[in-house]
Amino acid sequence: MMRFSGLCSAIVLVVVSGVAQAAQEGWALFDKVQHAVKQYNFDTSFVVLKGGNADTYRWIHGVKDQQEIEHLIPLDTNGVDILRRNALVYYLLTDKPAFVTHGNSIPELPALLFEDKATITQLYNAVAGSSSVMSGRSAQLLRLTAKEGGRYHYWLWLDAETGFPLRIDTLSAQQNALERWLVTHMQISAEFPETLQAVLVAELPEPATVTAQTVPVSAHKLTWLPQGYHQVEEPAEFPQLADSLLSYWLLSDGLHQVSVFVQDSNRLPTQAFRDGATTIYVQTEEQLEITVIGPVSIETARQLAAAVR
Repeated sequence: MMRFSGLCSAIVLVVVSGVAQAAQEGWALFDKVQHAVKQYNFDTSFVVLKGGNADTYRWIHGVKDQQEIEHLIPLDTNGVDILRRNALVYYLLTDKPAFVTHGNSIPELPALLFEDKATITQLYNAVAGSSSVMSGRSAQLLRLTAKEGGRYHYWLWLDAETGFPLRIDTLSAQQNALERWLVTHMQISAEFPETLQAVLVAELPEPATVTAQTVPVSAHKLTWLPQGYHQVEEPAEFPQLADSLLSYWLLSDGLHQVSVFVQDSNRLPTQAFRDGATTIYVQTEEQLEITVIGPVSIETARQLAAAVR
């Protein structure tokens, strides 16, 4: 009996050790991919697939003279060029002044590539998967599995040599692919990209000083939050909704953001849509219309709308 008990203890130790090693390997891969997108000079193209739509982009990045510069160029006609130099992000609009904001990454790129690792480790477990070949390159799978229900999972395929992301799938809790980010061309170089040379010395505008505004105080309250989320104290404003917005909350778990809007009812039926990984849920009541927008399940969006009092 004692021999059997000792054998069981040994097996448990081996399993625990194996899990710990897998986690260590997974987070090492995560460090590698975050290093690649922040420290390498590269010129790459990628496509974002969601639903029946495909959006294509060119992404150029370089580091020189203690400056980090990147340029995101839509290859579709309806996109906006986005430029980042260090901690300023510029939206280059046709026939209009550039819109400038603060940021250490371009928000339109996958957030998990840039978010602080401490935040990611609170939300996800990291496990290294199998190797495969992708676009002619050896790729290593990294699975980020949500620790809590109702949050999406991520599968990343990294270039085995450089750690550069080749593909990112956003998966539902049922492991269904909701959105796919896929590199179609990648060139990493020791040299700073020639196309970014002019940006090093270009005079670019500073962010405009904006007077802080707040949503008018109302009697509405949000009585429930998804696990791991908190309310952002000073969310961005929506001038286009100023005349109709009764209440507004912005929620964040450190990686994802969810918006909850309250407006007067238009007496439309309650509806739910999904744009890739983004859920748009509109709940209509007799007097109010509550809209929830963000990367959460339809059920979580429904619970948020029901929590408005």
